[in-house]
Amino acid sequence: MSNRSVLFLILFVLAAFLAFRFDVPSQVKMGMANLIYGDEMRGMKAFHVAVETTTPELEKEGLTREELLKELSTMLEKGGIRILGDTEWQKTPGKPELNVAVNAAKTGNNLFQYSVTIEARKSENPKPGAYSEKIKTLWLTTGVGEGGVSDIRARVKEEARLFLKSHSGS
Repeated sequence: MSNRSVLFLILFVLAAFLAFRFDVPSQVKMGMANLIYGDEMRGMKAFHVAVETTTPELEKEGLTREELLKELSTMLEKGGIRILGDTEWQKTPGKPELNVAVNAAKTGNNLFQYSVTIEARKSENPKPGAYSEKIKTLWLTTGVGEGGVSDIRARVKEEARLFLKSHSGS
């Protein structure tokens, strides 16, 4: 191997390390989402928060849907986003919703392999009262990992912080 090849390889490995150390892929993903949907999403000052049912194993370990809903609602309200109740949400044009899904499977070593998805979306009904509803995704992030309930809870908060950062435009 020539000196030039070795130098190129070292620089490539260093660049890859720094890119993942400073989470450049997430920053790029967030930047693209802000470029495409940023103004529309920032114009939405209130969301209905929906948490998809967690698995029975997670519920047994103490991570319930209600608990996640409460934690997320508090976090979003501190970030300046108003939380819409079911009745108010049904009457709000576009039905803005923040949907959170936690999927987990227990591994042999009493840990979970999990994914956390947060999606900001709204309804685009062509006609009021129409039966079919078209949903438009404004922002989406997914995080995966392996760990216990505290790791999953931390991942949900991390993804929610990404949403708040995108929503604020910073």
